[in-house]
Amino acid sequence: MTYYRKKFAQYPVYEWLEIGVLLCLAGGFMDAYTYVTRGGVFANAQTANLILMSIGLATGGGLDALRYLVPIFLFFCGVFLSELFIHLGRKKSSDFRAHGLVLIGEIVVLSIVGVLPAETPDMLVNAVVSFVAALQFDNFRKLEGNAFATAFCTGNLRAATQNLFYATVEKKKGALQVAGKYFACILAFVAGVLAGYFASLAMGSFSIFLAAVILAVAAAGVYFGASVRRRRVRIRRIAAEELPAMRALIWESFERSVAPSFTPEGIERFRFFLCDEEIGTRRDCFGVFAGGMLKGALIAEKDGSHICAFFVRSGEQKQGYGSRLMYKFLENVPAKCVTVNAAPDAVNAYKKLGFRTKGDLQHKDGMAFVPMQYEKSGEGGNP
Repeated sequence: MTYYRKKFAQYPVYEWLEIGVLLCLAGGFMDAYTYVTRGGVFANAQTANLILMSIGLATGGGLDALRYLVPIFLFFCGVFLSELFIHLGRKKSSDFRAHGLVLIGEIVVLSIVGVLPAETPDMLVNAVVSFVAALQFDNFRKLEGNAFATAFCTGNLRAATQNLFYATVEKKKGALQVAGKYFACILAFVAGVLAGYFASLAMGSFSIFLAAVILAVAAAGVYFGASVRRRRVRIRRIAAEELPAMRALIWESFERSVAPSFTPEGIERFRFFLCDEEIGTRRDCFGVFAGGMLKGALIAEKDGSHICAFFVRSGEQKQGYGSRLMYKFLENVPAKCVTVNAAPDAVNAYKKLGFRTKGDLQHKDGMAFVPMQYEKSGEGGNP
C-alpha cells in the first residue's frame, strides 16, 4: 500500500510504469501483426517504413515501394489530430477523458480490424492501425515523470543508458531505478513483438484481438485512477514516503513562478532548503490531496509561526486547493500570529487569504520577497 500511496501522490495513473509496460506490449504486438499479416509494413516504426520505401525505390520497386507512404501519412494524421485535441482543451479534461477514451477508441478500431475479411486491402488495414498507434504514441508521453515512447525503443534505450551512466559513474540517486523502468518498457515491447509474431502465424488477422485485450487492461487501470481522482479532497500531514512527491511539486512550481525573481544564489539557497533530508522532521509538512494525488503543499515551522513554503501544483491553480489547505492550516495552528515571506507575484493571493503586508519588497541572499503576516481574529485584527 505504501508503494501505491506514494505513486498516487506523485503521478496520474496513465503515467505509471504498469500502464507503460502494457502500452509497449501492445505497440510491439501491432508492429508484428501488420508486418506478418499485412504485407511487411510496420504500424509504429515509421523510420523503418521510410527505410523500406527508400530501399524499394532504389532497387526498382516502383509504385509497390510507395505503399509504405500510407502508414506514414496516417501516422502523421493521427499525431496532428491528437495535437488538435490537446489544443482544444484536452488538458482541462479528466484523466479518463483525456487518455482512457483514446484507449477505448483504439480497442474499437482494432476490434473492427480483426473482423475485416482477409481480402481487405493491406493498405487500408495498415493505415487504420497506424492511425490509432499514432494517437496512443502522442497521448502517452511520460513514464512516472520521464519522457518515453510506447511505439519505439530508440529513445527509451538512450534514456535507459543515460540513467545507467548517471547511476554508475555520477552516483546520481534514483537514476538506476529510472533506468530499470526504461529497460522494463523495452523488454515489454520485445515481448509484444514476439507475441504478435507467433499469434499472427497461428491466428492470422484475428490475433489483433489480443492487442485489444491488452489495451482493455490498460484502459481499466486508467479508469480506476480517474475514479480515485474524483473522490473528495483531503488535507493532512505529508507522510515520509510522500516527501519526494512534495519536493517535486514545490520545485516545479517554484521554477515557473518564483525563480525568475531570484538570483542564482537565491535559487540555490531554496534548493538547499527543499532538499534537506530532515525537512519532514525539522518542520511540519501538510498537503492537500485530490483522489490520493498531491495538489498542494505547505511547509511551516514546528510552532506554526512561520510558513516556509506554500505551493500548488503547476497548472492547477485557481481550483481551490491552495485556499483550502491554507485555511485548514490557519484554523489549527497554535500560533496567534503567522508570518510568511511572499514572492512578489503571490502578494495578492496571500491578501485574499487574510494576510497583510508588513513591509516593502526586500532582497536578501538573492531572494526577493514581501514580509506578510496573519493574525487570528480577536487577537489583533484579521476578520
